[in-house]
Amino acid sequence: MLFSALLFSNTMAHASGPFVISEEGAAGYYYQVTKEENTYTWLIEGKDDLLTVIETEENEGRLQSFRTGVENANSHLSTLWITGVFFVVGSTLTLYLFNKERRMIKEALPVIIAALCIPIYILFSASIELGHALHETEYYFQSLLK
Repeated sequence: MLFSALLFSNTMAHASGPFVISEEGAAGYYYQVTKEENTYTWLIEGKDDLLTVIETEENEGRLQSFRTGVENANSHLSTLWITGVFFVVGSTLTLYLFNKERRMIKEALPVIIAALCIPIYILFSASIELGHALHETEYYFQSLLK
């Protein structure tokens, strides 16, 4: 019984302080949202600047857009890494098999080329989307600095 009371009082003491709701970073941008009572505080970081912002109705949309930009950039970076690894492994395996079994590979070459064009397309489109996400993130970061 005493243990339960101590545990409950200890939990209540920690629950009243600020706690991190969410945080994420990508390509030089970072945000962390903390909540204390009814106040949301954002720590946002751009390439060279660090800013602490208290969320208000006036800046809520820009803060949410900054968060979305960082999350999108992080998603596109992950896509680039995964697809890049797939492409390198597929290309390396194809070259290895081509040197070992030239006759068999020559028959399957059109299929292999088509299969390797898919990651090239994904890499190209993800890099364009990453550029858009970083541009959007920078725009909202600069708007929050003003």
